Amino acid sequence: MSVRITIDGEGHATVASAAHEMGMGTTTVQRQHSADRLGLPLESVTVKIGDTSLPFGSFAGGSSQTASLGAAINAASVKLAGELLRMAGNDTPLAGLRANELEFADAGLRKIGDASRHESFKSILKRAARNEISVTGESGTPLEMLKFSIHSRSAIFCELRVSDVTGEIRIDRLVGSFDCGRILNPKTAASQFRGGMIMGLGMALTEETLLDERSGRIMSASITDYHVPVHLDVPDIDVLWTDIPDPRTPMGARGIGEIGVTGVAAAVANAAFNATGRRVRELPLTPDKFLLD
Repeated sequence: MSVRITIDGEGHATVASAAHEMGMGTTTVQRQHSADRLGLPLESVTVKIGDTSLPFGSFAGGSSQTASLGAAINAASVKLAGELLRMAGNDTPLAGLRANELEFADAGLRKIGDASRHESFKSILKRAARNEISVTGESGTPLEMLKFSIHSRSAIFCELRVSDVTGEIRIDRLVGSFDCGRILNPKTAASQFRGGMIMGLGMALTEETLLDERSGRIMSASITDYHVPVHLDVPDIDVLWTDIPDPRTPMGARGIGEIGVTGVAAAVANAAFNATGRRVRELPLTPDKFLLD
Protein backbone atom coordinates (compact mmCIF):
# COMPACT_ATOMS: atom_id res chain seq x y z
CA MET A 1 0.00 0.00 0.00
CA SER A 2 1.34 3.47 -0.93
CA VAL A 3 0.24 6.94 0.13
CA ARG A 4 1.29 10.40 -1.05
CA ILE A 5 1.03 13.29 1.40
CA THR A 6 1.16 16.81 -0.02
CA ILE A 7 1.31 19.95 2.11
CA ASP A 8 0.52 23.19 0.26
CA GLY A 9 1.52 26.77 1.02
CA GLU A 10 -1.55 27.31 3.17
CA GLY A 11 -0.73 24.33 5.35
CA HIS A 12 -3.46 22.13 3.89
CA ALA A 13 -2.69 18.40 3.55
CA THR A 14 -3.86 16.13 0.74
CA VAL A 15 -3.54 12.39 1.34
CA ALA A 16 -3.80 10.34 -1.85
CA SER A 17 -3.88 6.62 -2.61
CA ALA A 18 -5.46 4.34 -5.19
CA ALA A 19 -7.23 2.46 -2.39
CA HIS A 20 -10.99 2.23 -2.83
CA GLU A 21 -14.09 2.72 -0.72
CA MET A 22 -16.70 -0.02 -0.35
CA GLY A 23 -18.86 1.70 2.22
CA MET A 24 -16.88 0.92 5.38
CA GLY A 25 -15.79 4.51 5.96
CA THR A 26 -12.24 4.38 4.63
CA THR A 27 -12.17 8.05 3.64
CA THR A 28 -13.63 9.21 6.95
CA VAL A 29 -11.33 7.15 9.15
CA GLN A 30 -8.15 7.95 7.21
CA ARG A 31 -8.98 11.64 7.17
CA GLN A 32 -9.28 11.54 10.95
CA HIS A 33 -6.10 9.51 11.26
CA SER A 34 -4.17 11.85 8.95
CA ALA A 35 -5.33 14.94 10.82
CA ASP A 36 -4.29 13.42 14.12
CA ARG A 37 -0.97 12.24 12.73
CA LEU A 38 -0.08 15.57 11.09
CA GLY A 39 -1.28 17.82 13.89
CA LEU A 40 -3.89 19.47 11.68
CA PRO A 41 -7.58 20.29 12.19
CA LEU A 42 -9.90 17.97 10.29
CA GLU A 43 -10.94 20.70 7.85
CA SER A 44 -7.30 21.08 6.75
CA VAL A 45 -7.06 17.51 5.44
CA THR A 46 -8.40 16.09 2.16
CA VAL A 47 -8.29 12.38 1.33
CA LYS A 48 -8.31 11.27 -2.30
CA ILE A 49 -8.82 7.59 -3.12
CA GLY A 50 -10.29 5.43 -5.86
CA ASP A 51 -8.21 6.61 -8.82
CA THR A 52 -5.58 4.39 -10.45
CA SER A 53 -3.45 7.44 -11.25
CA LEU A 54 -2.74 7.77 -7.53
CA PRO A 55 -0.05 5.78 -5.64
CA PHE A 56 -0.68 2.04 -5.56
CA GLY A 57 -3.36 0.83 -3.16
CA SER A 58 -4.22 -2.79 -2.50
CA PHE A 59 -7.72 -4.25 -2.57
CA ALA A 60 -10.21 -3.81 0.25
CA GLY A 61 -10.62 -7.28 1.70
CA GLY A 62 -9.46 -9.63 4.38
CA SER A 63 -9.94 -6.89 6.96
CA SER A 64 -6.64 -5.41 5.80
CA GLN A 65 -7.20 -2.04 4.14
CA THR A 66 -7.58 0.28 7.13
CA ALA A 67 -4.46 -0.99 8.89
CA SER A 68 -2.39 -1.10 5.68
CA LEU A 69 -3.44 2.37 4.55
CA GLY A 70 -2.84 3.74 8.04
CA ALA A 71 0.65 2.21 8.10
CA ALA A 72 1.45 3.85 4.76
CA ILE A 73 0.28 7.22 6.10
CA ASN A 74 2.57 6.74 9.10
CA ALA A 75 5.51 5.89 6.82
CA ALA A 76 4.83 8.93 4.62
CA SER A 77 4.58 11.21 7.65
CA VAL A 78 8.02 10.08 8.85
CA LYS A 79 9.46 10.99 5.44
CA LEU A 80 7.58 14.28 5.52
CA ALA A 81 9.10 15.26 8.85
CA GLY A 82 12.59 14.64 7.50
CA GLU A 83 11.99 16.60 4.30
CA LEU A 84 10.45 19.54 6.15
CA LEU A 85 13.39 19.64 8.57
CA ARG A 86 15.87 19.78 5.68
CA MET A 87 13.78 22.44 3.96
CA ALA A 88 13.65 24.54 7.14
CA GLY A 89 17.43 24.93 7.13
CA ASN A 90 19.23 26.75 9.95
CA ASP A 91 17.04 29.84 10.27
CA THR A 92 14.36 28.03 12.26
CA PRO A 93 13.48 27.12 15.84
CA LEU A 94 14.00 23.53 14.71
CA ALA A 95 17.68 24.02 13.82
CA GLY A 96 19.99 21.35 15.16
CA LEU A 97 17.24 18.82 15.78
CA ARG A 98 16.88 15.39 14.23
CA ALA A 99 13.69 14.04 12.72
CA ASN A 100 13.22 11.55 15.58
CA GLU A 101 13.20 14.47 18.02
CA LEU A 102 10.21 16.09 16.31
CA GLU A 103 6.46 15.62 16.38
CA PHE A 104 3.63 17.05 14.30
CA ALA A 105 1.56 19.59 16.22
CA ASP A 106 -0.34 22.83 15.66
CA ALA A 107 -0.12 22.62 11.85
CA GLY A 108 3.65 22.26 11.90
CA LEU A 109 6.62 20.61 13.54
CA ARG A 110 7.84 21.01 17.11
CA LYS A 111 10.40 19.48 19.39
CA ILE A 112 8.97 16.69 21.50
CA GLY A 113 8.33 18.08 24.96
CA ASP A 114 9.23 21.68 24.06
CA ALA A 115 6.38 23.71 22.56
CA SER A 116 8.62 26.80 22.19
CA ARG A 117 10.60 25.13 19.39
CA HIS A 118 7.86 25.01 16.77
CA GLU A 119 7.42 26.13 13.18
CA SER A 120 4.33 25.82 11.01
CA PHE A 121 4.19 24.13 7.61
CA LYS A 122 3.17 27.45 6.09
CA SER A 123 6.22 29.24 7.51
CA ILE A 124 8.66 26.55 6.38
CA LEU A 125 7.31 26.53 2.82
CA LYS A 126 7.21 30.32 2.58
CA ARG A 127 10.84 30.73 3.64
CA ALA A 128 11.90 28.02 1.18
CA ALA A 129 9.90 29.74 -1.60
CA ARG A 130 7.98 26.52 -2.22
CA ASN A 131 4.29 26.15 -3.08
CA GLU A 132 4.09 22.63 -1.72
CA ILE A 133 5.99 19.59 -0.51
CA SER A 134 5.05 16.03 -1.40
CA VAL A 135 6.31 12.66 -0.14
CA THR A 136 5.25 9.05 -0.70
CA GLY A 137 5.29 6.31 1.91
CA GLU A 138 4.70 2.58 1.64
CA SER A 139 3.55 -0.11 4.05
CA GLY A 140 4.70 -3.69 3.85
CA THR A 141 3.28 -6.87 5.31
CA PRO A 142 2.33 -6.22 8.95
CA LEU A 143 4.75 -7.64 11.48
CA GLU A 144 2.00 -9.76 13.02
CA MET A 145 1.61 -11.67 9.75
CA LEU A 146 5.33 -12.43 9.63
CA LYS A 147 5.94 -13.45 13.24
CA PHE A 148 2.69 -13.65 15.15
CA SER A 149 -0.77 -15.12 14.92
CA ILE A 150 -2.97 -12.40 16.36
CA HIS A 151 -6.56 -12.05 15.22
CA SER A 152 -9.70 -10.17 16.10
CA ARG A 153 -12.09 -12.10 18.33
CA SER A 154 -15.75 -11.93 19.23
CA ALA A 155 -18.38 -13.38 21.53
CA ILE A 156 -21.98 -13.35 20.29
CA PHE A 157 -25.05 -13.75 22.50
CA CYS A 158 -28.57 -14.39 21.25
CA GLU A 159 -32.06 -14.42 22.76
CA LEU A 160 -34.81 -15.98 20.63
CA ARG A 161 -38.21 -17.68 20.57
CA VAL A 162 -39.20 -20.78 18.62
CA SER A 163 -42.86 -21.41 17.80
CA ASP A 164 -43.95 -24.89 18.91
CA VAL A 165 -46.63 -24.79 16.20
CA THR A 166 -44.72 -23.64 13.11
CA GLY A 167 -41.06 -24.04 14.13
CA GLU A 168 -40.42 -20.42 13.18
CA ILE A 169 -37.56 -18.65 14.96
CA ARG A 170 -37.89 -15.04 16.07
CA ILE A 171 -34.76 -13.26 17.31
CA ASP A 172 -35.42 -10.93 20.25
CA ARG A 173 -31.92 -9.65 20.93
CA LEU A 174 -28.32 -9.93 19.74
CA VAL A 175 -25.24 -8.79 21.65
CA GLY A 176 -21.76 -8.76 20.16
CA SER A 177 -18.59 -8.25 22.20
CA PHE A 178 -15.43 -7.67 20.19
CA ASP A 179 -11.67 -7.50 20.68
CA CYS A 180 -10.34 -5.76 17.55
CA GLY A 181 -7.51 -3.67 18.93
CA ARG A 182 -7.90 0.08 18.90
CA ILE A 183 -11.19 1.33 17.45
CA LEU A 184 -10.41 4.23 15.12
CA ASN A 185 -13.94 5.52 14.65
CA PRO A 186 -16.65 4.29 17.05
CA LYS A 187 -19.54 5.27 14.77
CA THR A 188 -18.30 3.50 11.62
CA ALA A 189 -17.02 0.54 13.67
CA ALA A 190 -20.40 0.05 15.35
CA SER A 191 -22.08 0.19 11.94
CA GLN A 192 -19.73 -2.49 10.58
CA PHE A 193 -20.24 -4.72 13.61
CA ARG A 194 -24.04 -4.46 13.35
CA GLY A 195 -23.99 -4.94 9.58
CA GLY A 196 -21.88 -8.07 9.97
CA MET A 197 -24.22 -9.43 12.63
CA ILE A 198 -27.20 -8.87 10.33
CA MET A 199 -25.36 -10.80 7.62
CA GLY A 200 -24.86 -13.54 10.21
CA LEU A 201 -28.61 -13.60 10.82
CA GLY A 202 -29.16 -14.19 7.12
CA MET A 203 -26.66 -17.03 7.20
CA ALA A 204 -28.39 -18.52 10.24
CA LEU A 205 -32.04 -18.23 9.25
CA THR A 206 -32.83 -17.42 5.63
CA GLU A 207 -30.02 -17.50 3.07
CA GLU A 208 -29.69 -20.67 1.04
CA THR A 209 -28.69 -21.53 -2.52
CA LEU A 210 -31.21 -24.08 -3.72
CA LEU A 211 -30.16 -26.34 -6.58
CA ASP A 212 -32.43 -28.35 -8.85
CA GLU A 213 -30.44 -31.58 -9.12
CA ARG A 214 -32.37 -32.64 -12.23
CA SER A 215 -31.36 -29.66 -14.33
CA GLY A 216 -28.44 -28.16 -12.37
CA ARG A 217 -30.27 -24.83 -12.21
CA ILE A 218 -30.05 -22.56 -9.18
CA MET A 219 -33.62 -22.03 -8.00
CA SER A 220 -32.85 -19.09 -5.69
CA ALA A 221 -31.04 -17.06 -8.29
CA SER A 222 -32.49 -13.63 -7.47
CA ILE A 223 -33.34 -11.55 -4.42
CA THR A 224 -36.96 -12.54 -5.01
CA ASP A 225 -36.15 -16.11 -3.97
CA TYR A 226 -32.88 -15.69 -2.07
CA HIS A 227 -34.03 -14.20 1.23
CA VAL A 228 -31.85 -11.76 3.13
CA PRO A 229 -32.85 -10.15 6.45
CA VAL A 230 -35.02 -7.05 6.22
CA HIS A 231 -35.96 -4.51 8.91
CA LEU A 232 -38.64 -6.65 10.53
CA ASP A 233 -36.21 -9.58 10.79
CA VAL A 234 -33.57 -7.60 12.68
CA PRO A 235 -33.83 -7.29 16.48
CA ASP A 236 -32.15 -4.85 18.82
CA ILE A 237 -28.41 -5.28 18.36
CA ASP A 238 -25.95 -4.17 21.03
CA VAL A 239 -22.23 -4.00 20.33
CA LEU A 240 -19.30 -3.36 22.65
CA TRP A 241 -15.55 -3.66 22.35
CA THR A 242 -12.38 -3.70 24.44
CA ASP A 243 -10.58 -0.88 22.57
CA ILE A 244 -7.21 -2.23 23.72
CA PRO A 245 -4.50 -1.23 21.17
CA ASP A 246 -2.58 -4.10 19.63
CA PRO A 247 1.13 -3.28 20.13
CA ARG A 248 2.16 -5.22 17.03
CA THR A 249 -0.10 -3.60 14.42
CA PRO A 250 -0.17 -0.16 12.77
CA MET A 251 -2.13 2.32 14.90
CA GLY A 252 -2.90 -0.56 17.28
CA ALA A 253 -5.85 -1.52 15.06
CA ARG A 254 -6.94 -4.90 13.72
CA GLY A 255 -9.56 -5.73 11.12
CA ILE A 256 -13.28 -5.70 11.93
CA GLY A 257 -14.71 -6.33 8.47
CA GLU A 258 -15.80 -9.95 8.92
CA ILE A 259 -15.64 -10.52 12.67
CA GLY A 260 -19.25 -9.35 13.08
CA VAL A 261 -20.47 -12.23 10.89
CA THR A 262 -18.60 -15.10 12.48
CA GLY A 263 -20.25 -16.57 15.52
CA VAL A 264 -23.78 -15.33 14.88
CA ALA A 265 -25.05 -18.54 13.27
CA ALA A 266 -23.53 -20.61 16.08
CA ALA A 267 -25.12 -18.37 18.72
CA VAL A 268 -28.52 -18.66 17.03
CA ALA A 269 -28.21 -22.44 16.68
CA ASN A 270 -27.19 -22.82 20.33
CA ALA A 271 -30.09 -20.64 21.50
CA ALA A 272 -32.50 -22.66 19.36
CA PHE A 273 -31.10 -25.86 20.88
CA ASN A 274 -31.63 -24.47 24.38
CA ALA A 275 -35.22 -23.57 23.46
CA THR A 276 -36.20 -26.82 21.74
CA GLY A 277 -33.69 -29.51 22.71
CA ARG A 278 -33.14 -30.14 19.02
CA ARG A 279 -29.61 -29.82 17.68
CA VAL A 280 -29.67 -28.71 14.04
CA ARG A 281 -26.32 -28.76 12.24
CA GLU A 282 -27.36 -27.56 8.79
CA LEU A 283 -27.93 -23.94 7.87
CA PRO A 284 -30.21 -22.13 7.46
CA LEU A 285 -32.32 -22.99 10.50
CA THR A 286 -35.63 -23.14 8.65
CA PRO A 287 -38.92 -23.91 10.48
CA ASP A 288 -39.26 -27.44 9.08
CA LYS A 289 -36.07 -28.47 10.92
CA PHE A 290 -37.68 -27.73 14.28
CA LEU A 291 -41.08 -29.31 13.80
CA LEU A 292 -41.53 -32.33 16.03
CA ASP A 293 -41.78 -35.67 14.27
